[in-house]
Amino acid sequence: MDPTQAKFDGWAVVDVLGHQRYVGYVTTEAYGAAVLFRVDVPALEARERVTKRPGTVGNRYVPAGSRVIEGAVDGYTKLIGSGSIYTITPCTQEAALKALEAMQARPLMSVALPPEMALSDGETGDGLGRAPDPAADPGEIVVVEVFVVFIVEDA
Repeated sequence: MDPTQAKFDGWAVVDVLGHQRYVGYVTTEAYGAAVLFRVDVPALEARERVTKRPGTVGNRYVPAGSRVIEGAVDGYTKLIGSGSIYTITPCTQEAALKALEAMQARPLMSVALPPEMALSDGETGDGLGRAPDPAADPGEIVVVEVFVVFIVEDA
């Protein structure tokens, strides 16, 4: 790399073409005449957390107050050409790790409903307040689907 050329060396959020975002430790690397930005995205450990509001974790809906265990994610390195970068937002390591925790998809390991929504010992039903069907076979597997419809009206 030309010693007069600027270089980057620090934690950052990098936005690139295709609406992709990478968060990690960013450095510049020269390969012949090409200069690329190297983003080292750190690994994330498995974590357990309590959801603050209803939403989805992975592809599953979970109500607020659910205890969710999410799996670990391996770190990786991405080399990005300067022509595909929209922005590089320098930040502290703490801010970068917080952003990465919020945006990185993780495998869903388990979900425990909040105590007020869970069935108590000996309670039966479908979890929606409906009594079991007395005509149903006790060994029968019953699938319950819940659909939520939002209606948006013009103001």
